[in-house]
Amino acid sequence: MSLFVPSSVLSPESLGTIEVFGTILSTQTQSLLIALSELGIKFIHHPAMPNSPEVSQLSPFGTIPVMVHRPSAIYASKDIVCFYEMSAIAQYIDEVLNVQSSAEGKSDALMPKLADSHSGKYADSALLRAEVRQLCSVIRTYIQNVVEDQYVKPYFALRNNGASESDISVALSEQLDTAISALIYLERIIHNVQQKLNIGADADFLFGKPTWVAAHLFPILRDFRATGPKVLIGGPNERLPHLTKFLQSFENRPSAQAVLKGTFAASA
Repeated sequence: MSLFVPSSVLSPESLGTIEVFGTILSTQTQSLLIALSELGIKFIHHPAMPNSPEVSQLSPFGTIPVMVHRPSAIYASKDIVCFYEMSAIAQYIDEVLNVQSSAEGKSDALMPKLADSHSGKYADSALLRAEVRQLCSVIRTYIQNVVEDQYVKPYFALRNNGASESDISVALSEQLDTAISALIYLERIIHNVQQKLNIGADADFLFGKPTWVAAHLFPILRDFRATGPKVLIGGPNERLPHLTKFLQSFENRPSAQAVLKGTFAASA
């Protein structure tokens, strides 16, 4: 299918219709909703479960989130664009839905802007973009699996079935240690990237402004903190000081508050 997106579509008033399918319990669905909100892109959210009939019609694997763009009009079937994999969704948002803001150099682009190829800053900007993409991949795969899938979800499943905190602690002690270790490694990786790119360790939102890294990481950290892991709470003995600072600052943003209700974190 070929899709022509006229220049008039690139303004918020004529962007067409954006629909997101996915339950708010999904951290990746939260990430997508946060990203769209940060960019000021309006959307319709359908809180669908994985493998539900409406999701299965759009995603061949029944996975969420799914993003549908109807450039022409609401409920139009012609030229419908559908993505069900987060890296593709993010790229489409960056290169089509948010192209106007990116072209104007506004600060609300979640992917750092690539400097002019003739500029002395081109290599640095390309490196930053590559580092952001790499961190996003690490978060979506390894951190999501070790922290959210192997610890957070089992924790709330046990708690909701009536297990005591002591029983949960015994049952998931190994998974908790692995999750904390993974986040310690992630903090070191982010710190190394900041040093490489001459970004201060105390930079807001890790890279000075919200990026896709923040959108992907925040929901996982918020859910994890809700389990009471004795990290991400601050203080002189905090083992994850930079991630804690990021979590505490980002959770006050309207985009983060808008996707709290219905999450694991909200049920703690």
